[in-house]
Amino acid sequence: MRSQETAFERARASLHRLGIPLVLPALHAAGVGISRTVLGGSHSVAIYPPINSLTPLDPSCLERGIDWSREISLYVHIAFCETRCTFCHYTVEHYAGRNSKSATDDDKVVRYLDALKRELAAWEPQLRRSGTVVSSIYIGGGTPLVLDEDALTDLIATIRDTFDVRPGAEICIEGSPLTITAPEGEQKLRSLKQQGVTRLSFGVQSFDDTVLKYAARGYKRDVPLLACSIVADIFENWNLDLIQGLYKGSPSETWNNLAMVAEIQPPHLTWYHARFADRPQGHWLKSDLKQASFESEFATLFGRMLIWQEMAALGYDLTDGNRFVRARRYADPFKTIRTSPSRDLLGIGAGAYSHVSAGAAKSGYVFRNVPDVHAYVETVLAGNSPITAGRAVDRQELLATSYATGLRTGRVEDADRRAMRADNRELSAHYDKLVARLSSVGALEAYRNGDGHAGLRLSELGRLFEDEMLSLFFSPAVKDALSPKVTERALQYG
Repeated sequence: MRSQETAFERARASLHRLGIPLVLPALHAAGVGISRTVLGGSHSVAIYPPINSLTPLDPSCLERGIDWSREISLYVHIAFCETRCTFCHYTVEHYAGRNSKSATDDDKVVRYLDALKRELAAWEPQLRRSGTVVSSIYIGGGTPLVLDEDALTDLIATIRDTFDVRPGAEICIEGSPLTITAPEGEQKLRSLKQQGVTRLSFGVQSFDDTVLKYAARGYKRDVPLLACSIVADIFENWNLDLIQGLYKGSPSETWNNLAMVAEIQPPHLTWYHARFADRPQGHWLKSDLKQASFESEFATLFGRMLIWQEMAALGYDLTDGNRFVRARRYADPFKTIRTSPSRDLLGIGAGAYSHVSAGAAKSGYVFRNVPDVHAYVETVLAGNSPITAGRAVDRQELLATSYATGLRTGRVEDADRRAMRADNRELSAHYDKLVARLSSVGALEAYRNGDGHAGLRLSELGRLFEDEMLSLFFSPAVKDALSPKVTERALQYG
């Protein structure tokens, strides 16, 4: 790695070339700025329509109104973690594992796993009728690796017995530094690999002991270092998560994390930006006493530029959003499917969401299970559907999707999109004005793709605010649905 002084100077020069910080007031006036709050329910624009825009839904309409594609991805949510992080807004409950010797907790997990199996079985007839094949599986959470080996083995076997899983399908499972380095952790990983798991993903979030302490991760930097060593010995393809901008985070902390990445060299790295909902760090952000210990907007932009430049210097390619790969074969196909309305995803478990693409004469849907763990278990074990919210994805929302997720990699105005614009003139006019406004401050740019077709994409300046930019393209209907839930969502500029 180059020296810290050289790297910092290079990052500052790149921001200056883009007009930062002088251009920030103009960007703010155009609605562009670093957000510290979740974007429609997530820390990134991971799905469209976003989950917080979903409205109450009668699940029986899904039985009548959707057709699954011949190929889907499957997500299974394990809603348990050995620690409760101060920044996490996901659907999880505390569970220290079988070694905690808590019969009540063990029974809670057993009932949850029973509910998962019942929900899997409930979808089997529909997928069998449509001849659907599962092409990839992601077991996330939460921390699936907190389950004991027998439970993990049984879950994977149940999935294979219930659905037609394509031979060689990618199967990814999530762990944590604590579960990986636990006495039985290595054995679990080797067992999972024997069962066909091809990829492991786990969050370190930071290698800084102070940041880890306030995040309530339950370990210091030596634990994730050991975890990386264990995982690298078992899996060729694995992902490491880091989060920029947690409480006590700083550009210096980011630099030290980069130094650890240079030493560890994970095949795949996801480097999120911290956004907060109702967990403690979200409250700290509003506190006069603690707010100053979060990054300013300029520090965040500086850190992002530093990450981009130094990850490139380490030989990594930026593939999508905040994801970096040492080689293209390590790219995570599930992340692409998760954000694409044209690829079907079935989510199982408390708070899990699904999306099914539109057919020739029907709307597609995004829908979600009840997020409360106890309510999910009781509903499914009583023989009822856990789906409580959803939204039809009609031609208007498909047009919105083409901006809200399409601009991430570049949007080309093909024949279908031109037809959608012609059918939705009012919405098209809304997007034309938005594009003009953002282009005038240099956040969007015209380009031509490899086939020579004209397109629109985020500029280098716009990519510094990537998820914030994409959230501006939520449709007016979706923004209206979000507005009562995000009364404090106004962008906070440091």
